[in-house]
Amino acid sequence: MAKKSLPVEKLKTSKAKPVPVKIVSDTVSCSTNKIDKDRERKWQAEDDLRTMQRAKEIEADKSRVAAMKSLAQSQIADLKKI
Repeated sequence: MAKKSLPVEKLKTSKAKPVPVKIVSDTVSCSTNKIDKDRERKWQAEDDLRTMQRAKEIEADKSRVAAMKSLAQSQIADLKKI
């Protein structure tokens, strides 16, 4: 069976000149950078606080600490084989 070709509309090309673009800077302005750094520092501090809170919760649960130590010993043994 022969393939049927679908009707395709031909594209018309325009001969218009491209619009010139002047690139002033490829970096974000200093004021925005400072705001982003401040937000990053605040987020990092909040994340660190959450991490420390979770660590205290884990330390308080003796069975979790025992499981963690067992896993750590297993991984150390695996690394020594290399």
